[in-house]
Amino acid sequence: MMKILMIIGICIYLQACTTVGSVDRPLNYSYASPELNKHSILNDTNEALLDEKINNLLYQQVRLPKKIRIAILRLSTENSWRFYSNDFTELNDSISENLITKLRSSERVYDASFLPSMLVPEKRTLSVIREAAARFQADALLVYRNSCSSYQKYRFISRDETKSYCSVEAIVLDVRKGIVAKSIVTMQEFMAKSTNKDLNFSETVKKAELEAMAKALGEIANEVVTYLNNSEKL
Repeated sequence: MMKILMIIGICIYLQACTTVGSVDRPLNYSYASPELNKHSILNDTNEALLDEKINNLLYQQVRLPKKIRIAILRLSTENSWRFYSNDFTELNDSISENLITKLRSSERVYDASFLPSMLVPEKRTLSVIREAAARFQADALLVYRNSCSSYQKYRFISRDETKSYCSVEAIVLDVRKGIVAKSIVTMQEFMAKSTNKDLNFSETVKKAELEAMAKALGEIANEVVTYLNNSEKL
């Protein structure tokens, strides 16, 4: 029985993480767009225009300038826990600062900043956020949304521990062409144990979620920097 408990305990502390990014187009990809045969579309003008638009999108080549500004936009809503205590404010601020710092570590990024909220209305369509990024003179737009959850499957062993995971889905948008240059999905886990500083176990859970989100956004930033370092330039 003791061996079983020890094995379970070890498994609890193993932090699982997965990060998957889209594969970049090969350098020898043919960008010569074939002519559309509009006569084969039964004279449906709207459908012909749609086919032409899709065709143009598929054959666009993404080339960002040598030095770029990245605007960052978070689609998921801000959690009210941010204003619960000073600890949560500092955690949230450090997550944002670390994301920006990692992005600016690329030699190709002269600035990485959050897109000013006053530029983005509530209805956030692709055309709207693209125009907002252009007004901010951003060459690329990093858009992400996160989802965090916690579970206490093993609390029969330790009543003051929790495991949280946070998944982040992100895209890098070429603002000039409206093309998604890179997509990334990552999931990170984090273990937390309540301390005397926590007012209750809910606070412990939320801190674990924030730590998991910090790791996830760190992976997103790493993927973006790798992409920029290896991609073609204008």
